[in-house]
Amino acid sequence: MLAAKTTLIHAEEVKNILIKKNFLDHRYLPIKEFGVIFFPLLKKVKIPKAEIIDVAMDFPKKPLPLTIEGLLENKISKEELKKIPKSQEIIGTILILEIPEELEHHEKKIAEAYLLLNKHVETVVKKAKMHEGTYRTRKVKVLAGKKKKETLHLENGIKLKLHLEKTYFSARSANERMRIAQLVKPGEEILVMFSGAAPYPLVLARHTPAKIIYGIELNPSAHQYALQNVEINNLQNKVIIYQGDVRKIVPSMHQTFDRIIMPLPKTSEEFLDVALPKAKKKGMTHLYAFFNEKNLADEKKKIKNICHQLNYNVKIIRTVKCGQFSPGTFRWCFDLMVM
Repeated sequence: MLAAKTTLIHAEEVKNILIKKNFLDHRYLPIKEFGVIFFPLLKKVKIPKAEIIDVAMDFPKKPLPLTIEGLLENKISKEELKKIPKSQEIIGTILILEIPEELEHHEKKIAEAYLLLNKHVETVVKKAKMHEGTYRTRKVKVLAGKKKKETLHLENGIKLKLHLEKTYFSARSANERMRIAQLVKPGEEILVMFSGAAPYPLVLARHTPAKIIYGIELNPSAHQYALQNVEINNLQNKVIIYQGDVRKIVPSMHQTFDRIIMPLPKTSEEFLDVALPKAKKKGMTHLYAFFNEKNLADEKKKIKNICHQLNYNVKIIRTVKCGQFSPGTFRWCFDLMVM
């Protein structure tokens, strides 16, 4: 096999030339012995400070990167492999696996493969039930790794302690939380309705010049995690969390807000009658909804009609697609301004 032989002193220089000119055979690892190094070559060339020779030695093959396809090869069929969703949600050290019903008999093998593939993942679970009930929580089943459902999730410079079955949380909304943060102006007073374990309040407190952020959460378990998370992140001076029904707490609040965020997984528009009276003139309200893209015009019309019935003149400043819920159905944010 062709190789470029050079001293260890010149090894880095020779290696960089080989890479730049695309002469290095990346399928193999170089070999060091007796103060020299041999780089495997694709073809015979002249390289400064190196001798090109034909060697009898066997270069070790470079290990291939782990892939889910490679790990499951010969364990499930190629057709079955194609049915596994390409992206999986990771919350802290827990990976939430989505497995089609027809592959459930392979779920243990698939979970163990994902555990090997993701070195920082300690537990693999699958959704046992979809989000349901008043608190929109879900049941999960541990398939591989440590038998735990609580984790510490890192996002946008904050730490979030979470239990997958006790509070609603979507790691896939991280970019949307930062989008909102980038809109915040100095001195804003912000209200986050349905604040869960406090991801929105904490991201806004960490990354914006807001004066104060209030969060309101009905779920008592999520509220307890929110209180812990405020303390973990040392943001007690900017975040205040209330536990209870927004329909009772918001009307009792004396102030109005520069920005109101309504990240309820579904039916946020049903609470516009609570939010709009607390929105300052020219203030922003961020309302979230799930629907098919082809229904966008109808959804805009519905929101405007609700606001009109409530005697509020509201302008939709922008509509943002911020995540996929299911094939054809997306999570949307309407950025509303009270005129």
